[in-house]
Amino acid sequence: MHKIYRGLASATGALALVATALVPSAAAPPQKTEVTWVMGEVSQVGVVEGFAGNSRVITFYARTDGTGDATVVNFDCPEGQSPSWDPNNGCEILGAVGMLDEELSVDIDRRLSAASVNGELRIYNGETETGEPIWGEALQLDVTMQAVGDAVINQEKQGGFWHWSKERSATVATGQLGGFDVTGAVGTIGHLKETYKY
Repeated sequence: MHKIYRGLASATGALALVATALVPSAAAPPQKTEVTWVMGEVSQVGVVEGFAGNSRVITFYARTDGTGDATVVNFDCPEGQSPSWDPNNGCEILGAVGMLDEELSVDIDRRLSAASVNGELRIYNGETETGEPIWGEALQLDVTMQAVGDAVINQEKQGGFWHWSKERSATVATGQLGGFDVTGAVGTIGHLKETYKY
């Protein structure tokens, strides 16, 4: 009896391989992506202990699946000059401090009119020789955002690719990243859907 079962299994496996070879690639299931997020950015001037330079740009990004990250880019700017990405503004980029986590509490309402983020982001200091991450200090991220504009919807379809997104401009009503006050940061609250068929 066991020989019969093995024979049937082998035959079934062979038929499956033949069927797979004959099915066109267009029959593969489509790849789908859906994410709801909030992001913000703010520039600050002043010396902060533990961070290089005299000014910085702070950005954060969080998703409703709990993942998120933040970056503090340190600048050395002429006195009174705010940092910016403009290479001609006289500021020098000294480096960046990145941090991330996968267990944030992120709440975004269905109309994308308000959002809140709460949790710790741990500073990422690179990897060991064996590829293990090196983690540094954990910074608490607490942010509430309010939309300040109407929703903008974008749609695109080309070949097997379909994209739909909805975004609203927003500002941070109250916000803290470690010792940084990020109240007033500007950004977006958004929702994206994408499908790609082979």
